[in-house]
Amino acid sequence: MLLVTDVAGHVGRAVLAELANRPVAVRAMLAEAAELPVQASNIEGIQCDTSDAASLQRALQGVEAVFLACAISPQISQTHARIVNVAKSAGVSRLVQLSGVGADSGMCCARTLRWFGQAERDVEASGMQITRLRPTMLWQMLLDFAPSVARQGVIAGPFRSTPWTWVDARDVAAVAAASLTDPAHAGRTYTVTGAELLSFPQIAQRLGALLGKSVRYTDITANEARGWLQAQGVPPVMIEAKLELWDICASNLINVAPTQVVREVTGNAPRTLEDFVRDHQDRFA
Repeated sequence: MLLVTDVAGHVGRAVLAELANRPVAVRAMLAEAAELPVQASNIEGIQCDTSDAASLQRALQGVEAVFLACAISPQISQTHARIVNVAKSAGVSRLVQLSGVGADSGMCCARTLRWFGQAERDVEASGMQITRLRPTMLWQMLLDFAPSVARQGVIAGPFRSTPWTWVDARDVAAVAAASLTDPAHAGRTYTVTGAELLSFPQIAQRLGALLGKSVRYTDITANEARGWLQAQGVPPVMIEAKLELWDICASNLINVAPTQVVREVTGNAPRTLEDFVRDHQDRFA
């Protein structure tokens, strides 16, 4: 039995899709009243409160390996630690932990990467077999700009013209699924990327070519971006976390060269920007 957490997130949901209809039993950890996002004969859902040990024990009963992830927040480390403590006592043997490129518990200028680093450190202390995934920026981030692309042909952000390394959440999920089903990946840390570094001006140009319309990138200040995030209802702590992460990427402090991890682990080439846009064209059109 495999357990997949954070199935509301881009990667967790894609992990379920990767494992659907394979010859392995899969359990999806659901928030209260949440519906199972992927339906398959080998997938069952279980509602679980990660703050309650008894609830976690029910979810982890009979589980061999866990995909460990949660929504980005200041509580990442605490949530991972609670799940791992119960998992260890339940006899779970392996973990596949979702982190992020640049994760560092001593990071001073990007709290998101500090949270990821703290989670990695705390889970490492459990002594369990861990496969750690550190993806770069997800293509799914572009969906936040789909409404403005559709209406005005604009992507506006404080991203400057620095090339970023991107990856599709579905490719991260494919690496996660391989790591869950094959113990040979235990003890490895994978930097999961796509095949290209692209700046936002380049993304806008290629997006426009795919959509058959003019799409431009407009650079805005961090304070203007803060106002945009506030209008979306993003909590204050996460607004600052996003702005810090975007700034550290725009400053080219954590961007990495593309790796071969997706191809080496899954046997498939990572998805391109064109692949991503074609699969989500209705959102941008």
